[in-house]
Amino acid sequence: MRYRPFGATYGMAVSTVSLLLDDRPLASARHWYDILTAAMSAGINTFELTGHGEALIDGLKQALATVERRLVFIAWRPPGQGDLEQAVEAMLQRIGLQYFDLLVLTEGVQVAPARQLKQGRMIRQVGLAAVDDLADKAVASEGVDCLVTPYSLMSGWRDRHRLKLASQRNLAVIAHDAFPRSLSDTAGPSLIPKGWFRKKPKVSHQSAYHFLEGNPGWTGEEICIAFALFEPAVTTVRIEADSVERINRLAAVPERELPTGVTAQIEMARFSGEQRS
Repeated sequence: MRYRPFGATYGMAVSTVSLLLDDRPLASARHWYDILTAAMSAGINTFELTGHGEALIDGLKQALATVERRLVFIAWRPPGQGDLEQAVEAMLQRIGLQYFDLLVLTEGVQVAPARQLKQGRMIRQVGLAAVDDLADKAVASEGVDCLVTPYSLMSGWRDRHRLKLASQRNLAVIAHDAFPRSLSDTAGPSLIPKGWFRKKPKVSHQSAYHFLEGNPGWTGEEICIAFALFEPAVTTVRIEADSVERINRLAAVPERELPTGVTAQIEMARFSGEQRS
């Protein structure tokens, strides 16, 4: 695993691959404990909590009890309604923490009250999850320390320019959807819950990026993550891991070199896509 500083001022290094923690049907506390301990064993120290189910919280609490708090980076995305301070305090109590490293907001109006929590040390950094014009506003907003946004090999020049502006402002960037669903054969709806015998996502043979599959020792998803990490403004690429095997496989990506010629093929496919748009 490789690590990058979280912005210019926080003083903590975070893993370049991070893990989303969301509720899953039928998943037990033991399942979450196994997922989290496998992630930490693979070098992942950065987690974004969006779920609130008892099994998830219990598994997280048990896993965090096995490590020093200063070694893990915990972000939380609160619900969009209700009193922000009360919500943060209640979730901290549930998990048994004194603070969140990052509070991920979805609305700009929440930034001002979040900054008050930052002064009170309940949270250490303020982030905004946004896309397109809202992401531009987030980068320009005072009091925002982190941008949480989609970024992939299909992102256009506006997205790349936005990340450069974020870097110039010393903002951390959490990139997600590095393997766009629009590329995948599994992009359509599925009746199988996440984490229950789902096939590995693959690039559709009809896609202009079909060359991402067929590289020995690599999946299309792994190449997409590696390519996203080429962007120096990206602090960490967030993944949704549904098994220990997948965590170990994706956590190893930052240490690997892309197959010869793939980067050039990606650039040609991106250029062709932008010319058509």
